[in-house]
Amino acid sequence: MVSRMSLQPSTRRFYEADSLSTEIYDARSATIIPSTSAAGDVDFYRRLAGQTGDPILEVGCGTGRVAIPLAADGHEVVGVDLSEAMLGLAERSRAALAPDVAARLSFHHADMATLSLGRDFALIIAPSRVFQFLLTTEAQRQGLAALRSHLRPSGLLVLDLFDPLLDRVVPTTDAPVRGGELVHPTTGNVVTWEVTARYPDPARQLVVEDWTTREIGSSGEVLRTDVERLTLRWSLRSEMRLLFELAGLDVVADYGDFAGNPPAYGREQVWVLRADE
Repeated sequence: MVSRMSLQPSTRRFYEADSLSTEIYDARSATIIPSTSAAGDVDFYRRLAGQTGDPILEVGCGTGRVAIPLAADGHEVVGVDLSEAMLGLAERSRAALAPDVAARLSFHHADMATLSLGRDFALIIAPSRVFQFLLTTEAQRQGLAALRSHLRPSGLLVLDLFDPLLDRVVPTTDAPVRGGELVHPTTGNVVTWEVTARYPDPARQLVVEDWTTREIGSSGEVLRTDVERLTLRWSLRSEMRLLFELAGLDVVADYGDFAGNPPAYGREQVWVLRADE
């Protein structure tokens, strides 16, 4: 039970532990994604899975937002994530599924950079910009090597990144205000979230932001406050193409969104890849 008092916030990494931000992940995604170039991502993965067949590996599965619909379509899906808190929510959702759907779905705690599952997959997906949690070129190369090692000879790997708006990845006093309000899926209380600080690091190609989330009681009092630091590495398309070449991956398709439109500045980088011969 949540104490009816405001708790002193502390800054920690995104989704590192149980947090208010983790609890509202699905609700917040449902409000943010439809208005961005990531709209339609789940349907995109479902269509692709229908072409490649099973099994499917989702890297950075989080709460199961993508994995569960794929399993509901009849696919065998393995989800991995570094956040035990997110995996706990995924397992809770899995337990509520029909037995046949739940049997096709499994979640595991693992790091994409050191992944070693001892099997290969017809389709590997890394949605929601999870690849950008690899913060150095070396980490990116390790991650691509690990993913390639799990890819069947005819299989496909899909990576989703944001294409950087260059005026937003450098220090500025004119950063756009971002935030919103939603209803907590369990308590029914109002939850507000906003980006309260930015620390761009263009030399290391990092976007660093503090996201503050507050749960508001029925009388307007703040019940909980969480501050989490989100750190992502941004990459240009030309840089990604070089990384893919070094990793032994061929580009099958390069889209600017999940509707299959061509690449466009500041939109999405949706890469469909295959291991080279």
